[in-house]
Amino acid sequence: MGTSQLTRILAANDKKKTFTLLISGSEFRPSGGGQPGDRGELRADDLLFKVLESDKHPEGLAVAGTLVKGRLEPGMNLEEVVDLDLRAVYSRMHTGEHIISKVLEANLPSLRIEKVAVGEAESLIYLTYPGELGWEDLFAAEDRANEIVSLDLPVEIANVGRAEGERLPGVRGKWERIADETIRVVTIQGFDAIACSGSHVGSTGEVGDILVTGYKGSPPNWEIRYITRGSALRNEYSRVARRLARSVGCPADRLESVLSSLREENAALGKTLERASQLVAVPWESSNVGGLPLFFSVLPGVPRELVTVASRRWSDDNPDALVLLLMPEAEGKGGYFLFYRGKEVDRDFSSFLRESPSLAAKGGGRSDWLNGASPCMRPEEWREAIARFLST
Repeated sequence: MGTSQLTRILAANDKKKTFTLLISGSEFRPSGGGQPGDRGELRADDLLFKVLESDKHPEGLAVAGTLVKGRLEPGMNLEEVVDLDLRAVYSRMHTGEHIISKVLEANLPSLRIEKVAVGEAESLIYLTYPGELGWEDLFAAEDRANEIVSLDLPVEIANVGRAEGERLPGVRGKWERIADETIRVVTIQGFDAIACSGSHVGSTGEVGDILVTGYKGSPPNWEIRYITRGSALRNEYSRVARRLARSVGCPADRLESVLSSLREENAALGKTLERASQLVAVPWESSNVGGLPLFFSVLPGVPRELVTVASRRWSDDNPDALVLLLMPEAEGKGGYFLFYRGKEVDRDFSSFLRESPSLAAKGGGRSDWLNGASPCMRPEEWREAIARFLST
């Protein structure tokens, strides 16, 4: 706990009880270096203020949050309660970022870290790299990063003048983005040194298991996601892989090749269905609903992809009619539907599903085309719903 003084109220929304306060003498850490500022509470007699953001201000520290109770008055003394658990999470994440970023730059010399976004649950590293970045690159970086974690190297922080910091050998830093005359140099003994304003752990062992959870991008812009203390998630991935390997019936090291083969087979099947759909003729029945011709058909177990073209084509050939195709699944569990309104039918059907609760249908589309799922697969119930809709 610490104490600070409320200098003045920078912004206020009395209705929502949200305020931005300028305080002095604070122990809250402001945002910086890609790390969010501290959160916590400010307290005084009969006053409680929830701090949700902390940022630098030329005259002190600006904190934004919600007034839970009490009245804010400039000059009042405040008791500070910083969320130290959250700060510890940010510290682990930020030190973990330093480690894996340094490893990536060492492994791939043309790679450059551009910025980071330290998060509570997951953090991001934005980088540039002119080549293709792949999982093997990230696995290698992850392994080396966790070696550094296991060495439990001391993490030291020193405040130095900017000019001195720029002259220190091996210190990384985005100097063009640093305006302060005094900078903080974070050193992982024997491994890395970087100018950074964020919070950090006392030694690398406190970071815990660094786990890369994903990446995306294309040359030259890439984004990597990672977590620290990732052993629980790593274990879950292992369990999923083992269950999947047993289900597929192959060793874990062959899962990727089996999945690739399945994707190729699925793509080939999709092309076959697309070609076959051009040859399908649906056996339509006809009736009349609300003064309009209605063509309908019930095709149990037929994939939508196989009959969509035929249904659309029939609607185009009968512009003054409605077209309904029902595709029940096995065991009476409902099924899928396709519904078309001919071009000459002057009625907007975009609200039909919403205004027909008897169908319990879920789906969407446009004013002239709907598709989705419904437990109702009886044409007569659909005809009744369409009649009610047309009568309104």
